[in-house]
Formats: sequence, C-alpha cells, structure tokens
Amino acid sequence: MQVLVRGIHVNVDEGLREFVELHLRRALDRIFQQQAVQVEVHLVDTNGAAKGGVDKAARVTLHVPGLPAIHVEEVSDDVRKAAVGAADRLERAAKRWLDKHHHHAGGQTLADVAPEEP
Repeated sequence: MQVLVRGIHVNVDEGLREFVELHLRRALDRIFQQQAVQVEVHLVDTNGAAKGGVDKAARVTLHVPGLPAIHVEEVSDDVRKAAVGAADRLERAAKRWLDKHHHHAGGQTLADVAPEEP
C-alpha cells in the first residue's frame, strides 16, 4: 500500500505522517489484503493556525486498480482527529462499495451461487 500524505497550511512532520499511515493501514489492510492500493491524504487547515476553530480537514482518496476512486472528507478541530475520522469513513465507504458490487476477496458473488432445487 502506498500512502501519500500532504499538508495544506499544515506542517506534516514525520510523527504526523506515521500516525496517518498507521490508521489508514489498519482500516484498509482488513479489506484489501494483497491488492495494490494507493491512498492520497490532504491535511488542510482552512483558516490557518492563528484562528483555530473547527477548520482542520482530512481529505482522503483511495485508488484501487479496476475500481472507481473513493473520496472521503472529515472535518474537526484537530488534524489528528480528522485523520482518524477520515480513515473510519474510508473503511466504511470501501466496505459499502464492495458489498454493493459483490467484490468480496475470495468470497462468492450472488452469480456464483447455484440456485436451490425444490
């Protein structure tokens, strides 16, 4: 899994980068075990550090070959809280998409199940 973390008006140091990667890996490794996955994370402080408030956002885009991109955003008063919330939202969105389209890793789709005989 490749995780790209960028900051917009946010200083992304090594500790923050590792924190974000850890939470995203925990959320997505359960779903996409061996697939090539790329995750783009944009950490944004809309009003700047001086104003404060609920203006820190984590915008996450998941790219999996053969699937459409999944984009989520979480806003909070702290960039770490926003990153954790975005990881949770991304996990739910990916599970929801897979359930809707029956792409379970190693599982059967409804088309693979033989009809029951009366």
